[in-house]
Amino acid sequence: MKILNRIEGLIGFLENTLLVIFLTVTVAMAFLQVILRVFWSTGFVWADVFLRHLVLWIGFLGAALAAKESRHFSINIITKKLPVILQKIVQAFLHVTSAVVCYFLFTASVSFISDEIKYNNEPLFTVFGKNVMPYYMEMIIPIGFGLIGLHFLFKAIEVALTGPKSAEVV
Repeated sequence: MKILNRIEGLIGFLENTLLVIFLTVTVAMAFLQVILRVFWSTGFVWADVFLRHLVLWIGFLGAALAAKESRHFSINIITKKLPVILQKIVQAFLHVTSAVVCYFLFTASVSFISDEIKYNNEPLFTVFGKNVMPYYMEMIIPIGFGLIGLHFLFKAIEVALTGPKSAEVV
């Protein structure tokens, strides 16, 4: 159990670090775009598209952290009235089910990225003479669903081995 907690802690640390970096870049770049447009009537041509895709990265990393910390959307009206052993069973079942759903979304998004690589040769934008392909920015979709599913799987194992936490009742 300690090993799983350490692995999940490391993954969470990386997610959190990337989230802070991406949020900082988003705010700084958006501010810079406004300043460039207002005072010099210019800006980076690629910045708006880049910022839109960065919001996608921020959303998926935030969702992964929410799953890690059990702060995702849940309804617990019925389950909190169940006996503790049934809460444990329901909670483990829901975590496993969520992980399975994330697996299917992961495989569908891998297929989507594969099709993008095969059929879309148009760059999303060009930065300093380098083409940025759409699938570079869309890679967060399978990565995000994989991370979310992994966190749900870790939570299912944790619940099965230790039982539900009182604040985490489904």
